[in-house]
Amino acid sequence: MSVAVNRLLAVAGLAVLLAACGFTEVGSRARDIAANEGAKAYDEGLANAEFFLCRAASVGSVQRRYGRTAETARAWRTLCLGDGEAAVEVIREPAPPKSEPGSAP
Repeated sequence: MSVAVNRLLAVAGLAVLLAACGFTEVGSRARDIAANEGAKAYDEGLANAEFFLCRAASVGSVQRRYGRTAETARAWRTLCLGDGEAAVEVIREPAPPKSEPGSAP
């Protein structure tokens, strides 16, 4: 047999063996540990992102990013302060879209 066929058979056999681990007590425990530890890691990542977004970013960077519209400012205030009515000032509203010449307003 060729090397490519041997590799394909080896990969297929390994996939079958690894898939079978889920049907054993050890496989179930390993899957549970991976799921729980993965969830913890993602939870910690989200907490870190919220910390930097709400506490570590400079006022200027928050205003440049979230102060562009009332909607984004309200979203930041809701996420970081728990209300939609404090802290970030809207620094500019977007200009209304320009109409084409000859089109109806």
